Amino acid sequence: MFKEQYIRDNDKLKAKETLLMEIKEKHTREKIALTPRQKFIRYGTVFAAFLLVAVSVFGIINANKGTSATPANMALSAEAATAAEVKTVESYDDIYGLIESMQNKYGNYADGAVMEEAEMQSAMTDSAAAPTAGEARGSVTMESSAMESGGLDYSETNVQVKGVDEADIVKTDGSYIYYIAGNQLNILKPDGAATRLISSTSLSGDDSWWGYNSEMFLLGNRLMIITQSFNTVWVNDVRGNYQSNTEQTSAVIYDISNPAKPAQVVSLGQSGYYVSSRMIGDYVYLVTSQYIYSPVKGTPITYIPATTAGAETKLLMPTDLYIGGSPQSAAYTVIGSINLKSGANFASAKAVFGGTSELYANAEHMLLAFARYTDEALPIAPDKDGKNVQITRGGSSTDLVLLGLNDGEITRLAGGSVPGNLLNQFSMDAYKNVIRVVTTLNSWEQRIYTDGVDTYEYDSTTANALYTLDLSLNVLGKIENLAKDEFVKSVRFDGDIGYFVTFRQVDPLFAVDLSNPAYPRVLSALKIPGFSEYLHVFKQNLLLGIGYDADEQTGRMQGVKLSMFDTTDKTKVKEVTTEKVDASWTVVGSNHKAILVDAQKNLIAFPADSNYYIYRYTADKGFELAARVSMTADLSSWNLRGMFIGDYFYVLGDSGVTVISLSDFTVLATVKLG
Repeated sequence: MFKEQYIRDNDKLKAKETLLMEIKEKHTREKIALTPRQKFIRYGTVFAAFLLVAVSVFGIINANKGTSATPANMALSAEAATAAEVKTVESYDDIYGLIESMQNKYGNYADGAVMEEAEMQSAMTDSAAAPTAGEARGSVTMESSAMESGGLDYSETNVQVKGVDEADIVKTDGSYIYYIAGNQLNILKPDGAATRLISSTSLSGDDSWWGYNSEMFLLGNRLMIITQSFNTVWVNDVRGNYQSNTEQTSAVIYDISNPAKPAQVVSLGQSGYYVSSRMIGDYVYLVTSQYIYSPVKGTPITYIPATTAGAETKLLMPTDLYIGGSPQSAAYTVIGSINLKSGANFASAKAVFGGTSELYANAEHMLLAFARYTDEALPIAPDKDGKNVQITRGGSSTDLVLLGLNDGEITRLAGGSVPGNLLNQFSMDAYKNVIRVVTTLNSWEQRIYTDGVDTYEYDSTTANALYTLDLSLNVLGKIENLAKDEFVKSVRFDGDIGYFVTFRQVDPLFAVDLSNPAYPRVLSALKIPGFSEYLHVFKQNLLLGIGYDADEQTGRMQGVKLSMFDTTDKTKVKEVTTEKVDASWTVVGSNHKAILVDAQKNLIAFPADSNYYIYRYTADKGFELAARVSMTADLSSWNLRGMFIGDYFYVLGDSGVTVISLSDFTVLATVKLG
């Protein structure tokens, strides 16, 4: 009983619920007939999300036992959140021994599931490399910045850090639009009303028969499509000689110098489910999560990550394997780098034992976050009223592993931990050699009264915190116990200022001064109805929020809401204007790449429900709806995107592309996809 309650209280699971909302949205519209393949893709994705939730639940139930503590302090204290060792591995047997010790404690449940902290093997080295002296580049307010190509400016993918590209389902170089819809790569020639489809390429193949093609990167004449797939290998062990299918993420690179006939150059594979990726310069850093299900001693292919190039499979070497913090997952976070411009294989590949939940990257570093849960069951004893009761207390924390990135090379730098769990990638940031992290601490207590028929009582508390850390991941400063019984809903860092929103019934928008990392301080806390799920610095002293209006008494959501905050005086941040969007839900809070914000073009564009909205903003008129495009023919608003090229705006969906004039926002054409 308490397990389900804890899951409801754990706001991190909201991200997984988004996929379920998509299915509900799809079925409450007109009944759309799906092909068997579409059903497999759609519901397979939901099943994967359900699996992730189930893994999290198992971790909550079977997390490592801690010392006695009250719910208020069960989570790791900031004083204890000092730099943890990032251990190296000497042999594959070290890893197998670690997995085996987990299985001995939990039996088959240890296979690929979150589990109790395992004792580190003595054969593992204890040294951790010190961080390099280079300054970490800070996050930059990201407008969809315009680039110049043949005299035309065009929008880019909305990313967290300037200069660090993120994969998406649509890319453009100003001359062509590249868009993945269903299981096809569509290339269009953008030309206003004369926009036309150049080619449609099926992305099915023996190495990606599942057909879950997710995102891509574009660099010159090279296009990389990241797709979920499987790798089949022959295994010869005590059980005989047999084939094994393992989860793999493929990076399929195409030569697009002739857009009418994209030519596949190479297909590279990396063990595990796709988590995320970044492109810095010519290098793509691919991050996957590989769960271990049936390891066989002496057969490393059953429990060691691998990369593939064509038909060749190559295991990572022991020196490429790290163990950071206190792993609770029989899983790896695998990080591989590929030179998109010229590479035909992996430049480097490393793996950290443990399944990551979120990641942040700037030009020099990648920060991995591993959610960790603790609980402790006390012996049955009489309470103050003489009733026999067993008390179980639990909490959460996040292990951090910092990696160095340098022209495709991946190096270990440091490990550490902070109390609480993260909302998403925007909960982490690096600026002037300082890491900043915002967390929600969720502590719970269950009481089972054992006299006669067992009865249960359950309590939980939440609070929020901000931590600053150095590049060795030692805690420098902190602000704790903010907004009790609320959850973090959005975070945005802007230089020396951090903004984050928490919510229960009203929306406190916190502004925090981070100029002195040892002593961060809250400058203001603005309370308004509803909450912002995504924050974006629109321009200097203006902060855009997109989220939901809510009833001030009950906290019940009442539709999508736009807010513009004046941050001129950081001690008195104020909401200067709002706009209620005619929609009940938007994907933006779960996927920031779905929104386009450009202050120079004065565009705020995003999908909501079955429509795509384009707004403009001025100080005197506030938000003005410039266009609303119906996309009811599309299977999911998750896949809707918008972009501008020159004087035209393009709304892309599974069914086609709508072309809009930026001069008067009239619809000029609709291009069907093949």
